Amino acid sequence: MKSLQLGIVGCGDFLRLQKPSIDKTTAVKVAGLYDPMQERSQAYTKDWSDARIYESAEALIDDPVIDAVAIFVPPWLRKPLLVRAAQNGKHIITTKPLAPSIADCEAMVEAVDSAGVTAAVIYNRTDSALVQTLKTILESGEFGRLALYKQDWLHHYPHWNTWALDPEKNGGPFMDAMIHNLNIARYLMGREATQGTFFSDRHAHPDLPCADTESLKLDFPGNSSAHLFITWAADLHLLEEGGNYREHFDIWYAITDQGWRLTSGKTNEGTCIAASRMGENKRFPLNPADETHFEEFIGRIHGKTDCWRNLASIPEAAQDIRIIRESSARPGTRVDFS
Repeated sequence: MKSLQLGIVGCGDFLRLQKPSIDKTTAVKVAGLYDPMQERSQAYTKDWSDARIYESAEALIDDPVIDAVAIFVPPWLRKPLLVRAAQNGKHIITTKPLAPSIADCEAMVEAVDSAGVTAAVIYNRTDSALVQTLKTILESGEFGRLALYKQDWLHHYPHWNTWALDPEKNGGPFMDAMIHNLNIARYLMGREATQGTFFSDRHAHPDLPCADTESLKLDFPGNSSAHLFITWAADLHLLEEGGNYREHFDIWYAITDQGWRLTSGKTNEGTCIAASRMGENKRFPLNPADETHFEEFIGRIHGKTDCWRNLASIPEAAQDIRIIRESSARPGTRVDFS
């Protein structure tokens, strides 16, 4: 099978994180690179020697040599690039948040649907052995149905750029980061959220253009909910000034309708899923994915699978934006998503 000729638009910090998966996927060949700071795209030719450096994102997207485009740019720049790629018949892989507005998301969904291309979004559930193992456990029905998902995140605000703090370009802590866990909650629940109640506060950083603390209670059918909380209020340790290297705390657990608590645990072999109820304890080793998310992406292109696990669809990612925007527009009010 011919290798997928991949063009990458945006060679910043996110590409650094994606590079190992790209390199591991033998059916992908990086054929083109573009970044407005050409030295960043040029740096990757050390490993991807056959990749052409393009003078513009549009030139890369328009090149018939390119089969698929990885759009790794900030969300407020994404819509015209994604729409252009779809209209050129390119398959698309990008990252969260899909766009800063519901209208932008709707335009992207329409472009992808009209073109009939494969398009997917990377989240923290992507290549996560913990999330995928938990999903498999819940799908087995051994412990009942997921009734409550709770996750708290604490880390420093994104100091390395300004757009992540801009409500018009990104949206603040929930849109920037907690959207990962909103998507995970929806994925694990396996049913659509019906209502949401949003709260925001400025506890320690009144000069930020956005709140430093936000939370969302998300309701699902069957008397189920997700409670998602994030704060940038604590000035935690910055491990490196130039990118997304910062001290991070993650507190999570899940409870089923049969009273089981599931959370992360430890065994001699490493991290596991720990299940407990009334003194009974079970441990499940994490099962790494059989394939990278780029392999899943290629499999979807060739019709080998009809559902996303590692990746989210464009409509799914658009619904994440709708949930955040509609609930945050009416803080403290239970908003109906039907």
